Amino acid sequence: MSQTLSVEQCGTRLDKWLTSKFPYSRNFFHHIIERWWVIKKTQKWDTQVLKKSYKVRQWDKIIIDDLQRFLDGGILEEAVWIPIPIVEETDDYVVINKPKWVLSHPNSIRDVQNPSVVAWAYHHFKETLPSMWNFVRAGLVHRLDKETDGLMIIAKTEEWMSHFKSLFQAKSEAKSVEEKEAIPLKKCYKATCVVSEGWKSFLDKIKDSLPHYIIQDVIPKVPHPVVREWITKILSYKIEWLVAHISVEILTWRTHQIRYHLSSFWLPIVGDYLYNPSYQESDDKLQLTSQSLEFSDNKKVDKNLKI
Repeated sequence: MSQTLSVEQCGTRLDKWLTSKFPYSRNFFHHIIERWWVIKKTQKWDTQVLKKSYKVRQWDKIIIDDLQRFLDGGILEEAVWIPIPIVEETDDYVVINKPKWVLSHPNSIRDVQNPSVVAWAYHHFKETLPSMWNFVRAGLVHRLDKETDGLMIIAKTEEWMSHFKSLFQAKSEAKSVEEKEAIPLKKCYKATCVVSEGWKSFLDKIKDSLPHYIIQDVIPKVPHPVVREWITKILSYKIEWLVAHISVEILTWRTHQIRYHLSSFWLPIVGDYLYNPSYQESDDKLQLTSQSLEFSDNKKVDKNLKI
């Protein structure tokens, strides 16, 4: 069902005017406008497709094609359904094994038609997930990079979404390593790394003092980077031929954290096109997996899930 809005002021850009009418970002409306879903009624039967830079005029009638499907998650009906293995499921949450090259959530409306965990969850549970109004994050407690596979938690109720959010927030806000370690939540990964020049001295240095903590202020290779403290805990490693199999735990939740930290100590991950200087397009997929999750559930029962 289309929604018609009457313009009461003149001279404002269409995208800015729409954000004044709804609690959604200008970028949100850019994607709707680019798909020709915002038009202006010009005469009784005629309409004009509008650009985001169009300046609205008094008495304009702006029509948005079925806006509600964007606001309540109905647009996810357009999303591709893919099978994703379930590791554990309760009445309150589900833990899945996300495949590589599957988005955790759509980054924008444009991504809705690409395979994602949110799309899978929507088709699997339909509208029972918490916070369906925020369709791109429905039920997601945390995320994994598209290239990373492994364990993810999806909350099935508002109560458990709140519980998991509180665990992740407490871990994030804890100041010291000791405080972070005390939070009943652990995310551990396994990485297969190329052993390049300099790696041996680093591993020899830490082999008798595991676990080893890497603590650095880092600027990631992402748009609009912010300098933040990153903490990665190396749990164990095993050398086989020209690769190292390394198990790590992250104590901060930073984009590309493991990839950056291991590369900075001459252990770039196989298939890492950003942080592996020897990367070639013929290389394997990124060899990084979310291997285990430990957390205290809402009933104070400790869970330890592995793949």
